[in-house]
Amino acid sequence: MFCLTDEELDAMASVDVRTVDINTLTDLRDIVIDTKLPVAKKLELFARQTKNVYVHRIEDYVVKVRFQEEGPSIDDKMEEYLRHLAEIHI
Repeated sequence: MFCLTDEELDAMASVDVRTVDINTLTDLRDIVIDTKLPVAKKLELFARQTKNVYVHRIEDYVVKVRFQEEGPSIDDKMEEYLRHLAEIHI
Protein backbone atom coordinates (compact mmCIF):
# COMPACT_ATOMS: atom_id res chain seq x y z
CA MET A 1 0.00 0.00 0.00
CA PHE A 2 1.34 3.40 -1.03
CA CYS A 3 0.88 6.09 1.63
CA LEU A 4 1.67 9.75 1.84
CA THR A 5 2.09 11.47 5.19
CA ASP A 6 -0.14 14.36 6.24
CA GLU A 7 2.91 16.62 5.97
CA GLU A 8 3.59 15.49 2.38
CA LEU A 9 -0.04 16.04 1.42
CA ASP A 10 -0.08 19.49 3.04
CA ALA A 11 3.10 20.46 1.18
CA MET A 12 1.63 19.28 -2.13
CA ALA A 13 -1.66 21.10 -1.51
CA SER A 14 0.13 24.36 -0.66
CA VAL A 15 1.87 24.65 -4.04
CA ASP A 16 0.96 27.98 -5.67
CA VAL A 17 -0.02 27.44 -9.32
CA ARG A 18 1.08 30.99 -10.12
CA THR A 19 4.69 30.40 -9.09
CA VAL A 20 5.31 26.66 -9.54
CA ASP A 21 7.92 25.58 -12.10
CA ILE A 22 5.80 23.77 -14.70
CA ASN A 23 8.76 21.53 -15.55
CA THR A 24 8.54 19.94 -12.10
CA LEU A 25 4.95 18.79 -12.65
CA THR A 26 3.64 15.52 -14.05
CA ASP A 27 1.66 15.80 -17.28
CA LEU A 28 -1.76 14.24 -16.66
CA ARG A 29 -1.67 12.74 -20.15
CA ASP A 30 1.18 10.48 -19.00
CA ILE A 31 -0.80 8.89 -16.17
CA VAL A 32 -2.34 5.53 -16.99
CA ILE A 33 -4.94 3.91 -14.73
CA ASP A 34 -7.20 0.91 -15.31
CA THR A 35 -10.68 2.34 -14.73
CA LYS A 36 -12.03 -1.11 -13.85
CA LEU A 37 -10.04 -1.23 -10.60
CA PRO A 38 -11.56 -0.31 -7.23
CA VAL A 39 -11.36 3.38 -6.28
CA ALA A 40 -8.69 2.83 -3.60
CA LYS A 41 -6.41 1.07 -6.10
CA LYS A 42 -6.99 3.77 -8.73
CA LEU A 43 -6.03 6.45 -6.20
CA GLU A 44 -2.91 4.52 -5.26
CA LEU A 45 -1.86 4.15 -8.91
CA PHE A 46 -2.52 7.84 -9.50
CA ALA A 47 -0.39 8.84 -6.50
CA ARG A 48 2.45 6.55 -7.59
CA GLN A 49 2.57 8.11 -11.06
CA THR A 50 2.60 11.78 -10.10
CA LYS A 51 4.98 14.08 -8.26
CA ASN A 52 2.10 15.99 -6.68
CA VAL A 53 -1.42 14.61 -6.24
CA TYR A 54 -2.93 18.11 -6.32
CA VAL A 55 -0.96 20.05 -8.94
CA HIS A 56 -0.27 18.79 -12.47
CA ARG A 57 0.20 20.01 -15.96
CA ILE A 58 -1.57 19.41 -19.25
CA GLU A 59 0.88 20.53 -21.91
CA ASP A 60 1.60 24.19 -21.04
CA TYR A 61 -1.21 24.58 -18.50
CA VAL A 62 -0.97 24.11 -14.74
CA VAL A 63 -3.97 22.34 -13.19
CA LYS A 64 -4.78 22.18 -9.49
CA VAL A 65 -7.36 19.71 -8.25
CA ARG A 66 -9.00 19.04 -4.94
CA PHE A 67 -10.66 15.90 -3.72
CA GLN A 68 -13.98 15.56 -1.97
CA GLU A 69 -15.85 12.50 -0.85
CA GLU A 70 -19.31 13.93 -1.44
CA GLY A 71 -20.80 16.37 -3.86
CA PRO A 72 -21.07 16.58 -7.64
CA SER A 73 -19.08 14.17 -9.79
CA ILE A 74 -16.50 15.30 -12.32
CA ASP A 75 -19.07 14.55 -15.03
CA ASP A 76 -21.58 16.86 -13.32
CA LYS A 77 -18.98 19.62 -13.04
CA MET A 78 -17.96 19.25 -16.70
CA GLU A 79 -21.59 19.45 -17.78
CA GLU A 80 -22.05 22.57 -15.65
CA TYR A 81 -18.92 24.09 -17.19
CA LEU A 82 -20.01 23.33 -20.76
CA ARG A 83 -23.47 24.76 -20.12
CA HIS A 84 -21.82 27.90 -18.77
CA LEU A 85 -19.67 28.18 -21.90
CA ALA A 86 -22.73 27.74 -24.09
CA GLU A 87 -24.49 30.58 -22.24
CA ILE A 88 -21.55 32.89 -22.82
CA HIS A 89 -21.59 32.30 -26.58
CA ILE A 90 -25.34 32.51 -27.10
